Amino acid sequence: MPRFSLGVVVAALVLGFTAEAAAQGRVRGVVRDRDGNGVEGASISAESLVSQASQTAVTNPEGRFMFIGLNRGEWLFAISADGFEPVQGFVGVRSSGPATRVTFTMDRDLFNPPAPDSGVLAGLKASELAAALDEADAQFDEGQYEAAIQRYREVLEEAPAMTSLHLSIGHAFLAQERPEEARAAFRQALEADPENTEAQAALSGLD
Repeated sequence: MPRFSLGVVVAALVLGFTAEAAAQGRVRGVVRDRDGNGVEGASISAESLVSQASQTAVTNPEGRFMFIGLNRGEWLFAISADGFEPVQGFVGVRSSGPATRVTFTMDRDLFNPPAPDSGVLAGLKASELAAALDEADAQFDEGQYEAAIQRYREVLEEAPAMTSLHLSIGHAFLAQERPEEARAAFRQALEADPENTEAQAALSGLD
């Protein structure tokens, strides 16, 4: 009968756990009102569009939240809070590296608090939002940068909480060798989320 030392067994368990943990993504975010104040006690649900897995969280007094152990891919986030219009947004989760950072902005609804399950993003249905973003991303991938910028901006007009789209706009400008317009877009992303490391890196690359 084969014999294994305790050290080998422990090392194998640790390595297995580490590999499993590394394959899981993290999302760190904040929910704010239009004045930039954190929304405490907002309920957040995250559902994978690939595996149908789901998680929930509640924001702290600063409006911050974090998810750990999300599978890689697209997730639909739905946020609701008393006295606010519910919002939804799509988040791409990485399987490794730093946590994905997101910011959601909620509009107040003092007279008609929304039902938690009626979430929409600035009045835009999730299916319509997904279709619009898919179209913009496809235009970007095909090198139709002006069309992609226009589509991203149209989505932002309907869904201003999706401030990460400023990054996509900035990259589209960079692809056209228009650094000043790219810089302005990256700054907009950073103003919406001062901790956005991608926006910080993009601006540093332009300096």
